[in-house]
Amino acid sequence: MPTIIRAADLHPRPWPNGLGTTRDITVQDGWLITVADLTGDAAFSHFPGIDRLFTLLGGAGVTLTLEGRPPLPCLPLVPASFPGDMPTHCRMAGGPARAFNVMAERGRFEARVAVRSIAAAHHIHSPASCVAVFCAEGSLTIGDVRLGPEDTILHPGAVAIEGPGVAIFVEI
Repeated sequence: MPTIIRAADLHPRPWPNGLGTTRDITVQDGWLITVADLTGDAAFSHFPGIDRLFTLLGGAGVTLTLEGRPPLPCLPLVPASFPGDMPTHCRMAGGPARAFNVMAERGRFEARVAVRSIAAAHHIHSPASCVAVFCAEGSLTIGDVRLGPEDTILHPGAVAIEGPGVAIFVEI
């Protein structure tokens, strides 16, 4: 049965390394979805055995520096993946921003994230394997449910979604 998670009901908690805050959308056995506040340059928390999908929700962009790899520029609404157990530093290109994160236990789960813009009075269908739809911008209508910015529907399966808005689909 689908569950609606309203952005206003999410409570901030410190990152495990104490250098930022995040809000848990859902915590499952082996995977989780969060929205993190990015307020300045900072090292990301270390997550052993976890693969991470990071989607900046706004702002001027960030650059992630992962130990031993070239810099990874990240623009808003363009998912980036990286190992959560690799030392990672985030450098902000502008002011504060937020990031949508999906973290999954490596070897046990494979997460996929897709971002889709939906024009007013148009609709698209979520994949049957969809475990979450997150409203990144605007509003989304799913049946008789309206999602506002940063609201989420969990376990929707294949549903018709109407805009205007930007949807982030999560498959695990």
